[in-house]
Amino acid sequence: MHPLFKFLSAIPDVFLPKSCPLCGEAIPLGDGRALCEGCLESLDRSRPPWCPTCGKPFRSEAALSHSPDHLCSECREHPPSFEAARAFGPYEGSLRELIQLIKFRGYTSLATELGSELSRLAREEYPEIISSDSLITHVPIDRDRWRERGFDQAKILAQSTADHLGLAFASTLERGASTSPQTRLPASARRKILRGVFSAPSAERVSGKNVILVDDVLTTGSTAGACSRVLKKSGAASVSVLTICHTVIQRRASW
Repeated sequence: MHPLFKFLSAIPDVFLPKSCPLCGEAIPLGDGRALCEGCLESLDRSRPPWCPTCGKPFRSEAALSHSPDHLCSECREHPPSFEAARAFGPYEGSLRELIQLIKFRGYTSLATELGSELSRLAREEYPEIISSDSLITHVPIDRDRWRERGFDQAKILAQSTADHLGLAFASTLERGASTSPQTRLPASARRKILRGVFSAPSAERVSGKNVILVDDVLTTGSTAGACSRVLKKSGAASVSVLTICHTVIQRRASW
């Protein structure tokens, strides 16, 4: 985040009373939190069993007890280019509301606070990666959305995550042509649209690094996969994905 923008965005928190955007509870002046403690603790977190690759939870823990390393059908049919993906929780309820507040109403302080939660998730799921020669980067939004919003929510998430982990951060990817909204598109259509969209102009930034790629939501994994392929072509040793949310599209484990 640009230093001036960061300074200006912090002014209301210092001089004006603020309230939790979810429940409306007052947050004391000078308290750096963007959410009240109660709402933060009540956020729905993903729990295993989940696909060891994409991290999306399965519905049947009993079924997976006989095959704990079983991949979901999507990861078996279309193995992603990243090593693993993990999300804080499902794109539902309060988490969905938080993402929309960040993206469409400019609550960037929420992204900073959620970066702290991503850092905890990284310590739990990627302990070997964060103790190695690692780099935090992000999935960039396109130019049209940047001009509309004035900020990149994934970049803020990634910077906050890197700060809490004590790891290096760099914007390594560039997004070319703007893409149309992909919310309702199947994974195959998303993969086709995203071909050639991302590039990594400075390959030396990622060469030999274990990269943690941060975004707000993992839907089909097509965007994270496209970014991961570019990063690996630029010399990244591995790519692991961290997101605040995953969409809930797997209804059952299938063999």
